Amino acid sequence: MKLQVPFVQLPVLFDAERLAAEMHALGDGAWRPHPQKFPGNFALPLISVDGDPDGDAIAGPMRPTEYLERSPYLRQVLARLGAVWGRTRLMKLSGGAEVTPHADINYYWRERVRVHVPILTQPGVRFICGEAEVNMAPGECWIFDTWRPHRVINVADRERVHLVADTVGSEAFWELAGHGRAPGHGT
Repeated sequence: MKLQVPFVQLPVLFDAERLAAEMHALGDGAWRPHPQKFPGNFALPLISVDGDPDGDAIAGPMRPTEYLERSPYLRQVLARLGAVWGRTRLMKLSGGAEVTPHADINYYWRERVRVHVPILTQPGVRFICGEAEVNMAPGECWIFDTWRPHRVINVADRERVHLVADTVGSEAFWELAGHGRAPGHGT
């Protein structure tokens, strides 16, 4: 979704240690290579078409995967944001890896926004959107303008993991976002 600013930090904070504990409990076997096979990028599906953990489609009935069913705090985080959820994953970026520059402007993104909740991260992880750059701290909650060119660089030697959820929002979600902070834009 095209936003008026590159980033908005929502006024909520989640327990990153609790999220990390649930993530670790799912096991290493739950992770899959990123669908586009980007080096050092991995995904763990939480909501997908028909709840299929091996699918990466964006059209069809979205349902929780077995991994989300086993993760009560992840479900609480999503419920707290009060949105209608589309494809939702844990996204891992290995140390030294990056998400290459791209913009999400296809039809899917016309009315959707992507939510990021950092679980494991460090100051050396840079999220760049347009001309803006932020380091998202553990437990924070962010949305960004997917129509602007964006990328992520992990210069650290440790992995970065975010909860990444796509949504069309809801009245409650947009109310929450309206009280957010746009770094570098006076709010």
